[in-house]
Order: sequence, then C-alpha cells, then structure tokens
Amino acid sequence: MTAVLRIRHLVVLGACCAAIALLVAACGDSSSSSSSAPKGSVAEVNGQQISQADFDALMQQYLHATYVVNKQKEPKPGSAEYNSGVQKVVSYLVQKTELEQQAKKLGAVVTQKDIDNAITKDIGQYFNNNRAKLLAAMKKQGVTMAEFRQTVAFSVLQSKLVAKLTKDVKVSDKEALDYYNKNLANYTQQKSRSIEHILVASKAKAQSIYDQLKKGASFAVLAKKYSTDKGSAVKGGDLGVQPESGLVPPFAKVAFALPTGVLSKPTQSQYGWHIIKPLGPVIPKKVTPFAKVKASIVTEIQQAKNSDVMSKFQSRLTAFYASRIKYAHGYAPPATTAVAPPASTSVIPGG
Repeated sequence: MTAVLRIRHLVVLGACCAAIALLVAACGDSSSSSSSAPKGSVAEVNGQQISQADFDALMQQYLHATYVVNKQKEPKPGSAEYNSGVQKVVSYLVQKTELEQQAKKLGAVVTQKDIDNAITKDIGQYFNNNRAKLLAAMKKQGVTMAEFRQTVAFSVLQSKLVAKLTKDVKVSDKEALDYYNKNLANYTQQKSRSIEHILVASKAKAQSIYDQLKKGASFAVLAKKYSTDKGSAVKGGDLGVQPESGLVPPFAKVAFALPTGVLSKPTQSQYGWHIIKPLGPVIPKKVTPFAKVKASIVTEIQQAKNSDVMSKFQSRLTAFYASRIKYAHGYAPPATTAVAPPASTSVIPGG
C-alpha cells in the first residue's frame, strides 16, 4: 500500500489517540505551487481550502500525543521540533484532502453506520469489548469523540477507496497454480530425521568415544565433554529434526540409513569425525497439495496486485496535484526537485 494510504487511524493496539503522532508521520511531502493559499487557510488543494482552525485542532492533538502524554515539554513555535510537527500535520491534511476528493469522484461514501461499525470493531479488537476503556484512553489523550469519529471515518473512507480502485482485480485459477508450481519448494517438506551426533577432530578419538558408548556411556555426557560442534554439544549432541538435503552427503548417507537408536561407527566428513545416532524414524518427503494452499496463494497474489494498483494510483495522484496545491506562508513543505507531470494527468486519477 502506498504511503498516503498507510495513514493509521487513532486506535492502535489500545494506545488510541496517542497514535496521532504516528498517523501524521506516515505521510510524505506534497508538491508546492508558488501562489499563496487564501486568507484563513493553511493550504488549498485543487480549490478546496484547509482552514487554519482545522490545522490548529490537529496540531494541538499532535503536540499533546507526542509531548504531553510522554511527559515532555512542548516545543516552542518556531523551533525545529515545532516546525517539523507543522510539516507533518499540514502534509497529512493535504493528502487527506486529496484522497477525499478522489473518493468522492469514485463514489466512495462513508455513513454514520459505517463509523459506528468500525468503532465497535475497534473496541472488540483493542479494548476487549469494553467501551469504557476506549473512552478512558481518549480522555487520557485529550481527544473528543467527535475528533475520534472523524479519524475513524477517514480510515473507513480509505478502505472504501482501495476497494473501489481494486474491485476489478482478479486472480485466476491458472495464476494461482502457476505460482504454486514455481514456488513448489515452499510447499514441500523435505525428507528429514531427528538426529544426534558427536564431532571430533580425529578418527582415533571418535573410535574411543564409540567404544565408550557401546559399553553404555551416556551419549549426552560425552557430547558435552568432547564434541567440537558447540551448538549441539550443549544439548547433548541433539541436532533436532534435520532435512536430508541440509546435511553434508557422507553424514546424510549414514544418518538416513541407520535404524533408529543405532550408533554409527566413526564417519568422516569435511568437518571431522562423527558418531551419529538417529533418534527417530525417517520422516518421508511431503508435498502440500495445491488445494490446501490455494486460498493463501490467491490472497498473496491479490495483495500484490492490489499493491501495484495503489502504487500506480499514488503516482497519478502525486502528478495531478503537483501544480494544484497552494500553501500559506510558513506552511509549505521544503523545496524539492520538481518533476513535470505527464500529459495524461490532466484527468483526475480514478475520475
């Protein structure tokens, strides 16, 4: 999902309204025109004004959530920290306005019932179905129910806008099957076995350990004492369940041929000399059938396609608004290198 559509609404893992700081931080800068926004506004987006009052309200929320809640002193107007907050809040409001304009053109509408349902879902997900906990969190963060509902409404609008833009995105059975076949290794459990071993540098040492084990010595004790494979030595030589394909050939050949519980004679590999003991039967190779993973594959491809659609939409959005935003003095984002929009951007994205 594009950056502008990743704006988070205020309920985040029970931290409710404190997430306003994260919410505005998720936005990028918008392009600026040379003309100034009308008096009483901080910006004008394609003819629609963003009022000073709306900016002041959100800026206060941002400062409260970022500094007051964290028991830090609010930065003074004109300071670098304060100006950084101004840029985040203005950027958020500008891009919010852009999306609202596009959503309107696409016929995406949010009803009061939509907002109620979203809040109910949030209360269940983050506040254990306890509305009082939500209200307490809002009070702590200094956010009113009206402000909270506005934020939830925008979150719902984003979802509806995405749904409108991706409504024609489909994943065919052939696409899903092709993906499955190309990534078959991801759905294959290789032949494996639970194994333990002791690794030493010489054949003579390995033979000595083998002889002790045959006389009844503890495999775990000798592994901890002698094995140079420190990762398994601390676990008494236990390697856990290992795929045959992940083991060096001389080791794998012996480990998968021995009966369960039977010791190998000293076996050499490029790492040294091993005493190997299989702890369980060979687990055969298993391929998960396409039918069992089809749904997850379809979801993965769908998400990738949706992301591509939204990325292209974001590019058109950025190009279209490049010359359609005016800022009041002191609210424009830092100057960036301008990129001339392509001719096709004369048509509003999605409109």
